[in-house]
Amino acid sequence: MNTTCYQPSGRVPVALLPMSLLGLLAVLPCGWIYAWAIGKVPLVIGAFLAFGYSAVLGLIVSLVAVGAKVRNPGWMSKVGVVFALAGWYCQWVFWLTLLMTSKTEALGAGEPLQVAIRVAADPVGMFLAASDIATSGGVTISKAVVPAFIVALFWLGELAMHLMLPSFMGRLRACEPFCEASLSWARKQVVECRFALLGSEDVERLAADPSLLPSLLVPLAPDAPDYAEVTLYRCRASDAYVSLVNVTSHPGDSGRPEKKQELLVDYLRLPGIDVDTLIRQLTQKQRIVAQDEDAGRPVAPELAPALAFLQDGAHEQACTAAAARLSSDNPAVQADALRICALACSGLERWLDARYYWQALFDHEPSAHNALQAATTSVMAGATAQGVDWVEQAAALNLRSRELPMLQVWIGFVTALGRTGQERAALPYLEKIRQVYAELGTTDATVLYAQRIPFFGAFLDNTRPLVRAALDDEQGRRWYASLLPSLDDRGRQELNAWLDESFGDSACQQPAV
Repeated sequence: MNTTCYQPSGRVPVALLPMSLLGLLAVLPCGWIYAWAIGKVPLVIGAFLAFGYSAVLGLIVSLVAVGAKVRNPGWMSKVGVVFALAGWYCQWVFWLTLLMTSKTEALGAGEPLQVAIRVAADPVGMFLAASDIATSGGVTISKAVVPAFIVALFWLGELAMHLMLPSFMGRLRACEPFCEASLSWARKQVVECRFALLGSEDVERLAADPSLLPSLLVPLAPDAPDYAEVTLYRCRASDAYVSLVNVTSHPGDSGRPEKKQELLVDYLRLPGIDVDTLIRQLTQKQRIVAQDEDAGRPVAPELAPALAFLQDGAHEQACTAAAARLSSDNPAVQADALRICALACSGLERWLDARYYWQALFDHEPSAHNALQAATTSVMAGATAQGVDWVEQAAALNLRSRELPMLQVWIGFVTALGRTGQERAALPYLEKIRQVYAELGTTDATVLYAQRIPFFGAFLDNTRPLVRAALDDEQGRRWYASLLPSLDDRGRQELNAWLDESFGDSACQQPAV
């Protein structure tokens, strides 16, 4: 995957030297403020101040990398270490200066600047002064003297924090995409949409073919708790990159939901993809979330006659009126026109035409619902192999978007196979439906209703014609009896009574081995 992702060029412009000098000058006032603040707060709060100071140093290093246009992460990591040591030394100089100037008359010292210069020029004296402070009980918490080794550990931890954060932030900034053609940093843009979580297989497919990005991103509701975040980087030239992060929520220790981020791919190249067009596509997909389930959704005024024909059952007129709008420049009108044509052709049982329109609608709106419709109409049109491909795609999309109960996907496909007399081909999908009841373990109507699962009796009665057409009586009885070990007592009694009624009385109370 490394060959498909952005790699820094490793260049270090000479501008790094003057930018670093400017950055070091910026460290001086920050170090003075930190030294003043750290002397006013308890040791514990001082740990948070130390982190804040490290972050400020890291921000300065990042700005140096940006201004000097350094594309060498290793170099910026070293520059971060230099800034960390400089900031750490400056804070000590200013802290000791503040202590000394508070006793100006006793020490006979002059102005704070002169004292600071004198302290900075004597590192050995600084070390001895720090040792004296740690061992003399000068550091306290709630008037309790902090042992010298605790103070020393705090100071060493402070130094370690300073060394890590600026180095890390400098390296991270130098890794970001840079446009060598225009000698400028790529512009970062977070897509203001939430998409279904992506898996490792999706990332592998995307790395092999980045043009799949629009089809792999399934839009979710704006308030979806678990989602994939998309960040684009665009250059003035044609180069573009994308980073993908899965964001999931889980209960925290305090009971409040916490966010967890998982980086999937960073700075993946998008060759030949126009970023503006991509953003428009993604934004449009966000607007049409769940619109397939909303039958009362208004359509464009020019499609109102076609919709009226469809609602009146005049499918031929509806298809003709909608087809006239397929060439519209408005993508939303095109999608609605395709939908009306698809529904009208399904009503007319013109399955080849219906399949065409559902597949074309999927190109506009790649949802699980549209993929399922393409699957069922493919079966009805005699293209079962294509139907299998479509239903697998519908299931994969639905697994991420959760726009439909997964059972609805399998039931819809099984229904189409049953209507075309392909009962044996339906068995693998009937087994998926059966597995839902096995995993649930109960046939309680309240539980099934709450989870949008058909009642157990409806499952048995509706699948019986398909199972009996595909299997003989003994095989059919064993097919259903395989559920017995998974069901509760009530479910086993119900299933045994139904088996005796449907397949004849038998001593078979457990599935055959």
